[in-house]
Amino acid sequence: MTWVGLSDHKSHALGGLPTIGGILERGTLMLETRVAPQAKPQPIVGLELRGTRDCSLSLQAMPGGGIHFLLRQDTQILHAALAHDAEDQADILRISYAWDLSKSTGHLVIERPGTHKVFRREFTNPLPLSADCIKHLITPSGRRLMCEDVVYVAVSDQVEPIGPMPALCPTTPIQTPYGLKPAGKLKRGDLVVTLNGDTVPVLHTLRHTVPARGSFEPVRLRAPYFGLQQDIVVTQEARLVVGGTQVEYLFGSESVLVPVKHLTTGGSARIEEGHKLVSYVQLLLPDHEPILAGGTAIESLSIGRIRRKRDLMPATLLSQFDPLTIPEHSKTAFPVLKHFEAVTLAHHRAA
Repeated sequence: MTWVGLSDHKSHALGGLPTIGGILERGTLMLETRVAPQAKPQPIVGLELRGTRDCSLSLQAMPGGGIHFLLRQDTQILHAALAHDAEDQADILRISYAWDLSKSTGHLVIERPGTHKVFRREFTNPLPLSADCIKHLITPSGRRLMCEDVVYVAVSDQVEPIGPMPALCPTTPIQTPYGLKPAGKLKRGDLVVTLNGDTVPVLHTLRHTVPARGSFEPVRLRAPYFGLQQDIVVTQEARLVVGGTQVEYLFGSESVLVPVKHLTTGGSARIEEGHKLVSYVQLLLPDHEPILAGGTAIESLSIGRIRRKRDLMPATLLSQFDPLTIPEHSKTAFPVLKHFEAVTLAHHRAA
């Protein structure tokens, strides 16, 4: 198993909780939330249990940009503070607390989806979450606090990877020199065609299953918008590469990056509802060249110079690969459109 609990303000679901003595030996508590600037600490998630085993959990947003985390199991206490650089409430933060008792390691992480921003604090001898704590954290009750800005809360029975994540549905048709092939079928050494017509090799294909919520919520991009020949499904954080005279006129650039999350209020994209979990794949190329997916151009995986971050690399999906096969990616030369700019472009394209 992987994800054993998922909750938002509309629904919740619990799966099997494989435990030893009522405790998950390893796992991850993950949530996404908006954090508004405040002059005093603001609660994000809280839990208070009294019984055979006492448990309390508190996650607070701190003034000035940061979070405070506290977990108490009986007489044991773990608390930590971690700063971040979110600029306003529109910034979604992904917060993860992970533990592995077999290795006596754990960490507290803040990520800003859609960026390379990762803030991490490691622990030795972390505290686990008990099955009872997880049940009450996922199931709405008077014992649980979940502020309205929280998008979802999820619990995994594994230490979940952080950092760059896949963004394409495995069935997404990718242009190769030999025709279209599903992204999930491509492997190391296969060739794909980039936006400028070059043929480049796939270094690796990354795969992962995540809650179908927040930045991971699947979005259906609809044909024929943006040159699509058929619908494709991607994450909200996937970014289309759009060019042409219209783009140059509107934004003064040959091409722009359009985050899919900005398109869901128009006719070109709609959120795919009804899923609890969703699996994605993504292609790692020598650079993060745009690839052709269903007729439109979309970013391949962008990892920057993450291989130089020896403290971070082992915690990512890239850790499964030989470090010598991990490239360094240049910064994109294309500007990233804000919400109102993306809406403007979509309207012009539809006209």
